[in-house]
Amino acid sequence: MAKETEEITAQDCDPLEDTKVSTKDVEALPEVNEDKVLDVYGNDEEHSIRYKTMSWVKCGVVMIAETIALGVLSLPSVLLTVGMVPGIILIIGLGVIATYTGYNLGLFRLNHPTVCNMADAGEILWGPFGKYLLGAGQVIFLVFICGSHCLTGAIAMNTLTDSATCKVVWSLVTGIVSFFLTLPRTLDRISYLSFVSAASILTSVLITIIGTGVESTPNGAPSNPDIIVKSFQSTSFYNAFSAVTDIIFAYAGHLAFFNFMAEMKNPREYPKALYLLQAADVTIYTLAGALIYKFTGQYTLSPSISSMSIILRKVTYGIAIPTILVAGVINGHVAAKFIFTRIFRGSRHLHEHTVIGWGTWIGLCALAWIIAWIISEVIPVFNDLLGLVASLFASQFTYGLSGYFWLFDNYGKWRRHPILTVINLLVFGLGLTILGLGMYASVKSIIVSYQTGQAGTPFSCS
Repeated sequence: MAKETEEITAQDCDPLEDTKVSTKDVEALPEVNEDKVLDVYGNDEEHSIRYKTMSWVKCGVVMIAETIALGVLSLPSVLLTVGMVPGIILIIGLGVIATYTGYNLGLFRLNHPTVCNMADAGEILWGPFGKYLLGAGQVIFLVFICGSHCLTGAIAMNTLTDSATCKVVWSLVTGIVSFFLTLPRTLDRISYLSFVSAASILTSVLITIIGTGVESTPNGAPSNPDIIVKSFQSTSFYNAFSAVTDIIFAYAGHLAFFNFMAEMKNPREYPKALYLLQAADVTIYTLAGALIYKFTGQYTLSPSISSMSIILRKVTYGIAIPTILVAGVINGHVAAKFIFTRIFRGSRHLHEHTVIGWGTWIGLCALAWIIAWIISEVIPVFNDLLGLVASLFASQFTYGLSGYFWLFDNYGKWRRHPILTVINLLVFGLGLTILGLGMYASVKSIIVSYQTGQAGTPFSCS
């Protein structure tokens, strides 16, 4: 495929000067001379702690472990709400868009090689205000995701132990184990856990598909039910869009992609990692959603593990524990790394084994998981609030901002790339639409939870 690119040049007078690139297609990222620019990690080949060590395969597996978690098993309930055909179209369509927006992040990072996280990108867009806005948004969203993994771990352990102890205890245990797994300083070390996590989620999904298929009666259904899978369901707009946000959240790994690129040996190979991720998640989401919904029909529960017998539920949750832990660990690691690099940017504590460096790193990891555990237990409507946070930030990190990044880098050149200009304007508009409608659906869900008495109580064992 033919490409039109502008030559990437390093500014001799200022090695931190942004380079520019423009392209008409998305087949391959252009080359950039990384030696001429300095990101937060600098040239770390001679240091004790080296960050730029991930291959594209390891990066892809880390992205899979961070993005694909047990949330995939909520997608069959989306099809129950919106119908089989519309649900599959939404899963595939939003996945294709997420692939393009993920590629745009790679282009932006090569145009601005000093970018290592969303705060760095925000600073390029809008100065100090953008740095603090996107930095705060990234950390808040990551900590909430960690909190959701504390709760998921508690649900899994309650199922495995027949509620042997209070849910609060199990969520605390999940947080403590996750804290210790977060301690490796580089994503390359975390990547080994990610291989286990990827195998865990694939096996869990496969067991759920087979289990719901072979069991004659889904959990919660009457004996010998007449299961009818409908192509369309009559539902309210609020319920329908609430279901769609589950799909959007399933693709919400983009907020950490800059961090992953910054720790790759060769960031130009990032598209390979992205395509590995997107091929995996679109395929798994589509097959899991369609097949499990076909087998459970109107008796579909969320997560779909609940649709199986207690024995299969225990088996599946047991196998899913690595995914529950590692997916949260990666998010906790990225949150702690963001603050850590802000504190020690340009300092020897970033690259050497010092007491101050390790003490600060351990403290930040502990702080991330303590806050995550507390907010998950204190907030009565945590899941609804998580949906609100996802609407605020996932809508932009995964969709809207990507279009804005491209428009920013190609300002003044839009007429030369009319098709891509229209596409990125639509992507930016999609992000704003998801933001508005997602907040509406989440706020209404919070109101309904209080009105119907479904809101929990702080530190509840139920």
